[in-house]
Amino acid sequence: MASSDLVTVLADGSFEDQIVECSAFLSRSHPEASRSEFIANFQKKAAEAEPQPTEEGAQAAADPVKKQEVVKSLVAEVKSLGEGSDREMEGVFNLISSLVLSTFATPEDEGARQSLLSQLASALVSEGPTEKNLVRYRILSNIFNTLPARSALRLDLFNALLSLASKNDDLDFLASALASLPQWLAEWQVSDEAKSACLEKVAKALESAEKEHDQGSKAYQYLVLHLRFISLNRSASADAKGAAERTVASALRLNKMYEFEDLMKIQAVLDLNGSPVFELLKIFVGGSAEDFDAWLGKGGKQELERLGLSEAELSRKIRLLDLAGLCARSVSTEVAYSEIAKTLKVSEDDVETWVIDVIRAGLVSGKLSQVSSSFRVYRSAHRTFGQEQWQALETRLVQWQSSINNILETIGRTRGGQTAGISGADAAAAQAEASA
Repeated sequence: MASSDLVTVLADGSFEDQIVECSAFLSRSHPEASRSEFIANFQKKAAEAEPQPTEEGAQAAADPVKKQEVVKSLVAEVKSLGEGSDREMEGVFNLISSLVLSTFATPEDEGARQSLLSQLASALVSEGPTEKNLVRYRILSNIFNTLPARSALRLDLFNALLSLASKNDDLDFLASALASLPQWLAEWQVSDEAKSACLEKVAKALESAEKEHDQGSKAYQYLVLHLRFISLNRSASADAKGAAERTVASALRLNKMYEFEDLMKIQAVLDLNGSPVFELLKIFVGGSAEDFDAWLGKGGKQELERLGLSEAELSRKIRLLDLAGLCARSVSTEVAYSEIAKTLKVSEDDVETWVIDVIRAGLVSGKLSQVSSSFRVYRSAHRTFGQEQWQALETRLVQWQSSINNILETIGRTRGGQTAGISGADAAAAQAEASA
């Protein structure tokens, strides 16, 4: 949907010529016997709306209202992509959209202009051969790019493209458009409700597509973006609670998602306070496997089923977070297998498997030692970073400073001793030489 993809519309010829060209293309969907009449009918209307110069050279005035009626009739005949080569289809639709924009050009025509372009978009996304999807995308993109940057019509065209790409599992085609969407939404002159609905549609389309490929990170990004938007614009969505629950559930469901503290900074999530979903989120932000098991015992199993979450997967995730928390308190030191087993409530025989899993999850880095039955921690992630973590960091820095000072003092003493010894040896040699 970049401007470089736009096929330039060269609206050569008179209004009548353009109408005849478009009607000739549209007539292909009619029985062959009636095609000539179909074209002639549009030609007659176009000639009446914009008369040709007389032999004496006098030019009759065009009737803008009649021209608009001709274009409306033309758009009403567009039921689908039509028949022809890709290039021909693209050219005709570019010409039709150009006619709409030129004949409905005033601010007072905005409603009709939007309605007609929406009709074109609907016709393009209607059922048709999937091998023609590329030309559909190009036509919709061309219309999108002909509109001013702030035009509300751009939202309709984007929604049409999203619907078509989602239906055909072609969302990769919109990758660059999705990256630009936040900026576009800030520019488009549409209501907050329309912006919220657009973000929600994108999130749901990505969720549906990524579910088939066992992914979900892009969908989650748009769920969070939608949630932040409706948190700032409280009237933008009537279902802020549902959106917040879906976002929390999506975060918990993602295999590689282990940081949840940022969700607690979104107002729509904070509004869930007191609900089972919010209590579950708090456990993953700062609780433990014991807290999760207790939550399950208070009706949590039914809540997981409602949210479409797996108890086994969440149980594994919270235990990995527990292990990361243990390691975070032991950076640059060793953690005994027995302590890890106690934290996870597993056998010591299973400790190495859990440690390998937490390393693969990117939460911890370190080195296992079967000889000493311990795990040397090099680095560990924190679920939250509050006062307790800052105090731990300060203690560790003080320890490092003390260790460095001791090393420097030792080096200094060693160098001092070496200097004194050499000087003394030189003095003794000089004295012996003088005595001789």
